[in-house]
Amino acid sequence: MNIRQYYRKISHICFQAAWISLTLSILFFFLHAAGVLSGHILAIVLPFIMISIGNYISFRVFDTRAQELPSGWPLLNEESKLFDERHLLFAFMPAPTLRAVLFSPNGKAVGEIRDQNMKWYMWMIPNSLSLLLPKKYGLYNSDGTLVGAYIFKWGLFQKASIKDQNGKDIGYYRESRKVSLFRLKGMIVSPDGKPWFAIDAGGLLQDFQLTNAVGIPLVTYKKGWMPLEWGNRFKDSNTPIISFHDSATANDKIAALGFCAAALHHRSN
Repeated sequence: MNIRQYYRKISHICFQAAWISLTLSILFFFLHAAGVLSGHILAIVLPFIMISIGNYISFRVFDTRAQELPSGWPLLNEESKLFDERHLLFAFMPAPTLRAVLFSPNGKAVGEIRDQNMKWYMWMIPNSLSLLLPKKYGLYNSDGTLVGAYIFKWGLFQKASIKDQNGKDIGYYRESRKVSLFRLKGMIVSPDGKPWFAIDAGGLLQDFQLTNAVGIPLVTYKKGWMPLEWGNRFKDSNTPIISFHDSATANDKIAALGFCAAALHHRSN
């Protein structure tokens, strides 16, 4: 997938949602007219009409973004691999918890973080309840191969095991109970309990850094800014961007993306 295909896919989903909502509003209108449904007609159909309008507007926005991409793009000879990239941009797909496509700056998808429990009934669970449920997220490369996993326990404060592609624990994430209602503060530690990354991120998640045990910022996360060249492909200026230090290893990147999964789930679905 590339960013043009992503925009077209989202626009298609929004178009379908708009027509489904409009069809339901028409159906309920006729059922009300036939006396099958009682109550105020506007209270019945207006929510569906508003959903239809909202999704149609989103359809137009994403369809326009796909059409505005530069001609002659993408460059098919540019190779991109998940753990070779210094910068990753997040784009979110509709999902009950989290499904984030990871793009390289050249606009090609190099990976994905998604909930491994994508059952239909998850859409029926309110976010306030789903936040407390245990979850298992997978980190996948562009071929769909699992290269990492994050096992979250139940509860308001995040507790997670971070695993590599072989299912081996490479670290653990724990949030501080005292301050994590207002900030995301905690620690990622190695399997033997040694500090790995110190976590201290504002609740709005505009920007933060993950520093290692000796204070070197190996990971930087920010949104609201990107280079002009990237902006020609990524039309949303609030696209989250995670950047890695040259010395960051594959396990460092797996751990950092695990924290992003903890921080971003339910925020962009």
